[in-house]
Amino acid sequence: MATYSKEADVETKVEDDSEARDALREVFGNTARWSADFKGFTAKAVVNIDGKEVACTVTVKGPKEITVDCADGPAKEFLTENLASIAMHRGPRSFEESDGKYKLQFMDDGSHPLGRAVSMGGDGMSSFYRIKEGRIHQINRKTPRMSFTINVEESAKNEDGKFLTRRYTVYYFNPEGAALKDVESYTDEYTRVGGCDLPRYRRVINGEGGAIHVNSMTLCDHKLI
Repeated sequence: MATYSKEADVETKVEDDSEARDALREVFGNTARWSADFKGFTAKAVVNIDGKEVACTVTVKGPKEITVDCADGPAKEFLTENLASIAMHRGPRSFEESDGKYKLQFMDDGSHPLGRAVSMGGDGMSSFYRIKEGRIHQINRKTPRMSFTINVEESAKNEDGKFLTRRYTVYYFNPEGAALKDVESYTDEYTRVGGCDLPRYRRVINGEGGAIHVNSMTLCDHKLI
């Protein structure tokens, strides 16, 4: 997924809805994350950029603490960006440290096929989720550079009964006129190591500028730090 800078939180007059807060807290609790004592992992990796393979080794301690041992280029960039994204979403944090710090409100009655919309007042990106059956089915955000919608198409429960996203698609829109700019389709697989679900495989199919690109990363020999 294309990287973006988190917009600064803003003041809001939106009132918090306790029902929406309880619903999103349940969703948060149903999502798989690394434990609070997680220190990181090392692994071997093979990156495939449109058919060209590059072998690397990686050390992941957090979204901003990633070391990739291979030559600079598209493979290293792809691996670093995607491991950072996974570490950010799987990393340990509390509900109050993330979505729970905003003013939460339901936006509709939940009749939408992807679930009931919950807005996050004050997050600076006009964010809202669609939630259904105890998990997130859609994420929407806006930044000055772009807006995007993520549709979660498949999730699976891990050994702890928590959800891991397996397949999702990201739709990027231009800020002017909201025309569709880019589409990325993700497929993820994980491996269980010492009670942690670590990335084993990711494939990204990207459609942009009249071309389709298919990139992947495969990790093995995981070791917890």
